[in-house]
Amino acid sequence: MGHAFDDELANIFPGMSEMARVMKEHDWEGTPMREPRDWPDALKIPLRMLLTSRFEMWLGWGPELQFFYNDAYIPTLGIKHPEMLGRPFREVWSEVYADVADQVKRVQAGEATWNKAMLLLLERSGYPEETYHSFSYSPLFGSDGAVCGLLCIVSEETARIINERRLETLRRLGAALAGAKDKAAIHQAARSVFATNRRDFPFAVLKFAGEEPGGDDQGILEQVRAILPTDLGQAEEIIALPSDTDWPMGDWDRPATSAIAIAIPGPTGEPHAGTLVLGLNPYRPEDPEILHVAQLIAGQIGGALAGIATLQAERRRADRIWSVSRDLIVVVDADGLFRSVSPSWTRILGDPVDEVVGRPFADFMHPDDIPGSNDALARAVGGQELNDYENRFRSADGSYRRIEWHTTLENGLVYAYGRDVTERRRVEEALSDSEEQFRHLVQGVTDYAIYMLDLEGHVSSWNEGARRIKGYEPDEIIGEHFSRFYTDEDRARGEPDRALETARREGRFLAEGWRVRKDGERFRASVVIDAIRNDEGRPIGFAKITRDITEKEEAQRQLETARETLFQSQKMDAIGQLTGGVAHDFNNLLMAVLSSLELLGKRLPDDPLSRRLLSNATEGAKRGATLTQRMLAFARRQELNVDTVDLPQLLSGMNDLVQRSIGPEWPISTNFPLKLPAVRADANQLEMALLNLIVNARDATPGGGPILISATCEDLPAGPGTKLSAGAYVRLVVKDQGSGMDAETLRRATEPFYTTKGVGKGTGLGLPMVHGLAQQIGGSFELLSEIGAGTSAVLWLPVAPQEAGGSESVVVEMDTPSVPRLRILAVDDDALVLINTVALLEDLGHEVVEADTAEEALELFRQREDIDLLVTDQAMPNMTGTDLITAVDALRPGIPAIIASGYGEGVSAGREVVRLGKPFNQGQLARAIAEAVEPDAVPQDRTVGT
Repeated sequence: MGHAFDDELANIFPGMSEMARVMKEHDWEGTPMREPRDWPDALKIPLRMLLTSRFEMWLGWGPELQFFYNDAYIPTLGIKHPEMLGRPFREVWSEVYADVADQVKRVQAGEATWNKAMLLLLERSGYPEETYHSFSYSPLFGSDGAVCGLLCIVSEETARIINERRLETLRRLGAALAGAKDKAAIHQAARSVFATNRRDFPFAVLKFAGEEPGGDDQGILEQVRAILPTDLGQAEEIIALPSDTDWPMGDWDRPATSAIAIAIPGPTGEPHAGTLVLGLNPYRPEDPEILHVAQLIAGQIGGALAGIATLQAERRRADRIWSVSRDLIVVVDADGLFRSVSPSWTRILGDPVDEVVGRPFADFMHPDDIPGSNDALARAVGGQELNDYENRFRSADGSYRRIEWHTTLENGLVYAYGRDVTERRRVEEALSDSEEQFRHLVQGVTDYAIYMLDLEGHVSSWNEGARRIKGYEPDEIIGEHFSRFYTDEDRARGEPDRALETARREGRFLAEGWRVRKDGERFRASVVIDAIRNDEGRPIGFAKITRDITEKEEAQRQLETARETLFQSQKMDAIGQLTGGVAHDFNNLLMAVLSSLELLGKRLPDDPLSRRLLSNATEGAKRGATLTQRMLAFARRQELNVDTVDLPQLLSGMNDLVQRSIGPEWPISTNFPLKLPAVRADANQLEMALLNLIVNARDATPGGGPILISATCEDLPAGPGTKLSAGAYVRLVVKDQGSGMDAETLRRATEPFYTTKGVGKGTGLGLPMVHGLAQQIGGSFELLSEIGAGTSAVLWLPVAPQEAGGSESVVVEMDTPSVPRLRILAVDDDALVLINTVALLEDLGHEVVEADTAEEALELFRQREDIDLLVTDQAMPNMTGTDLITAVDALRPGIPAIIASGYGEGVSAGREVVRLGKPFNQGQLARAIAEAVEPDAVPQDRTVGT
């Protein structure tokens, strides 16, 4: 009997789910439902569907809607599971029953209902919680057709609704902050955005460093500051709000019970920029994601502050352009009044700027030009950009200057810059006066056939050069069609008509081709046909110039070859200049990164993960420094220690290490003469160059193969076409047996960042570094290669003078001598580098005075006599570091000085100063200071740093 009863329960409560088990074990006798075997099929059928479904479902049965639910519904019940099984629906969800009571009545009357993302404050975790559910109520009918129950299919959307709401807040804040130009705009953006999300954040207060909010914000900040355990600006935590204070409620019916106080991040290397206090949703007291959302909001505000700082820097830069421009720059309103005038007005026209601003431009203009200029202003105000518009302005001395204007419109104001073209117009007038003289000159030209054509192509004038080149006398050819100078083939193809049509349409026709002289002889000609137009722009004829280039074509081909060689040389020089400039800027950036990481390392806790991440960041920055050194090597701007180098000894010392590095599949062999002279080079840089060439040779033969390093001594004579000065050189060759390079790859191989090794396998700076090194020591570098025949990398190295003795470079690790506390003036036009240099110096215990221009530094020297040491950047606008030291010597002769520079050339101050290579670390900076103030304590004649 018991077994049959169990089978019957299994049929009513099918499956192995938790709720099937709970329902089987439930004491139904003690409920209005009584024995399950007696339940009607109208209940059993939907109950079986509920227990076997993975959708979140519950059903209520009977007048009180006794509550049944499945496993998927358990999380929605929370702590009410499993006690609510079989209880009346009104009791299960007593806290929200009033919200759905009307729908329950409608269902009991036979009507189905539907709700999309309905807000319900459920007490499923022991407190009212903001939740959102999409659900439907469907009536369950008994066998007699009457409504006996209710079926609910539920989908909880709390996470989606809240996440979308927060993402929308972040999106709106980002959009509102995009156009912020000052802190007031950021405040306005934050207020407007937080007003749209009063559920997550019932209140929000933003305070920037150095300012105090007013009104309600001030009161909230003072109350929060009173309960924070740490300084308000550094807080980043959720805090409980005292219940005895009337905190804002936002969109809820109760005030916030907790808040977040979070620091607004400042620019890199600077402290926090302010504080954001956010009241939190009282119906989500345990929300693990809210702190992350607050951090994103603070990051957006910090990013907007950084953007404002950048915008202000750009405005200062624009102000500098305004101040130093040699052309006129003016702003004019629609009435013709000068709103702004650049200082160049005084230089060009003589009037003080303050006597010009606010007055109409007509007060300074030639009377005859005023009507036309008014019309031009009207067109400019209407949005038309004027180009090359010219008028005359009166100078302070009464004379008139011709100004050529270009305009643009912004916010209803016309911005214009004007160039003084007075002298240019005088030259043009002088040329016009000499037109007659020029006509006589043209008639006398004998090397060019210069003549005029009418619109149909008939000859209307004939100079001496045309008579000599083509053989016709003037009376034989004037009036004849110029097509007779063409070959029969060209006339058949319509070339004469095409030439005239091209000149008429485009203004000029240029061509080279065969032409025919009077005696029938053909010659190679270079032809130009220009369209001649009258003052109204209508064509009135053509000017034709023909040059006999038959005898010059061979010379031209030779010239083109020479030009191509020159072009390649100029291109590499230009790339070198660009690469050197980029490397200099990277050095400044890496200087800021490395010094910041070094100082950060002193302040980090002893946490292995943090230390490992810091080490990774430092190593990455050092790799960047290595790349910049390669770029400077290519640009020939790195510091070289040129000495006498014995090549066999150098290769012998590095052979084992290199062979182990590349592997046994690429055996390295050498072929040197018995007496190979020493060369002039930097031993360390030459080692790096050879290593690059050997690695390239290995990569060119992926299947393995021999690498041969050979050298010969060559005496090169002086002569045209040679890249090297006359003298003795060692020709060092690294040859592989690889696949070789095609002509295009060979041509581009020494270009910076060009690589054939694939993404992530090469920087494209190895061969450019070798090229730069060779150029800098007076040698050269070339590649010889053919497809299938391997590649030879050839280094030409100048032979060292016989009397020069060999030497070896020895790197000595030095302890940093201690120096007393100094008052140091640090100068750098790069704000990041200056900030980090100051931080390094202060961390060493020194007092630092800073200046971001050489002019400001010089003024500080005039004002103060207590500066002990000058640390200055070399590459600064208007005045370099060496120029600054020279100027300072006039005020304080011999003051200790350090020049920091990533370049290895152009740094000469006219006296002994300490060179500090960029980027440098704190130890190198300390040694440089010791060398500068206590020269006897540190070895001399060297550069500190990389």
